[in-house]
Amino acid sequence: MPPEHVLLSSSGRGWNGVGAAEVHHPQDDFGLPAIPRHILVVNLGSPFDAKERLRGREGYIGSSGIVVLPAGAPSEWHLERRGKVRHLHLYLDPALIRRVAAGAGLDPDKAELVESLGARDLSIEHAAMSLLSELRFGDLGGRIYAESLANILAVNLLRRHSSLGRSSMRKLEGERGSGLPRASLRAALDYIGDNLAQNLTLAEIAHEAHISPYHFSRMFKLSTGLSPHQYVIQQRIERAKALLANTDLSISVVAQEVGFASPSHFAQQFRRLVGISPRSVRQGFSQKEQKSDKSPQGFGS
Repeated sequence: MPPEHVLLSSSGRGWNGVGAAEVHHPQDDFGLPAIPRHILVVNLGSPFDAKERLRGREGYIGSSGIVVLPAGAPSEWHLERRGKVRHLHLYLDPALIRRVAAGAGLDPDKAELVESLGARDLSIEHAAMSLLSELRFGDLGGRIYAESLANILAVNLLRRHSSLGRSSMRKLEGERGSGLPRASLRAALDYIGDNLAQNLTLAEIAHEAHISPYHFSRMFKLSTGLSPHQYVIQQRIERAKALLANTDLSISVVAQEVGFASPSHFAQQFRRLVGISPRSVRQGFSQKEQKSDKSPQGFGS
């Protein structure tokens, strides 16, 4: 997209397998070049009619309607707009689609996405809107959250917008009903605990557990009751509480030590989970220490 049409971009955030951009289209006619990534478009603006001129396809794109454009195919568009045209573009690495297919026991060479124009898919919309929120506000879950959402998108694209047959679909629909083996869970938890200050990724944690990312998120939640990114945030907050209680580190340094990109994001997540600000927690510990110092000493002390 021309830079002046891009409102927000995930460029530079280190997301693996997926990129995102919030864009607007001021022209009724425009072209998209062939790029080596699949493009998933979610309509964020008014409904419109779209015609893809190179292949002669056309359709109605309603509110939250999606467009799936497989990698490597240029396109030229004419829009009959009813208002402002604003989209979320998600760029998915074909290697991600192949990894998810292989993780589900499918032949990745047969997992080709099929072009779709104007479909409604609530599962894809929900994951896409979560990525948009991460794009706009940042650091709600970081790279591990973006990777988890990318895997959800890949699964649902393979289920409903790919060349897979019904027998293959049943493999994707199947769920592993058990949690992680004890050794795998311990390896994952230890890795998270040892690397809280780092920008953790789902692939790294799954690798430590010797489980594919496709299965890892689901099995981790069955074992812990939390998704991987929720668990990471919870552990960061617990580590932060200990640092606030037992050290004189500034709040900004505490935020950095537990893996938050900025003090504001740290304070936001801390307040959400604890109910009060980091500063209030530190003041509370200080007051307890002062009361303890002033308490009467016992006889003979």
